[in-house]
Amino acid sequence: MTKAAPGGISRPPIARWFVIESVVLVFVSLAFLFRGQVSGYSALLGGLIFLLPHGYFALKAFRYSGARSARKIMSSFYQGEAGKLILCAILFTMVFKWIQPLDIAALFLTFAIMLVTNWLTPLLAGSNTQRN
Repeated sequence: MTKAAPGGISRPPIARWFVIESVVLVFVSLAFLFRGQVSGYSALLGGLIFLLPHGYFALKAFRYSGARSARKIMSSFYQGEAGKLILCAILFTMVFKWIQPLDIAALFLTFAIMLVTNWLTPLLAGSNTQRN
């Protein structure tokens, strides 16, 4: 059960979604590990490049609730999204600069898998975001 905001709309179960996405990342990284050690850690890095900025966005975007906080909510969503994009760019730059050897295909494929997982997680988690 998710915590209801004062307006009666439940907040999304961000922690549960993050756990599901983390489990998917572990399985995907283990699958790439069968191709080799470089593919395994490249896949893990690709997933972390997705998860860490996404976690920042979730913390920033969902810290306010209720109709009276509408401006704060919108502002925090924009700040969270901007921060997420900047963190993503920084993490990709760091990986390309400092991690060698690197399986670029495993890195980007895992990033893409995590993106699709993020879209599907609310369905997989069976969250109920309707009004009570």
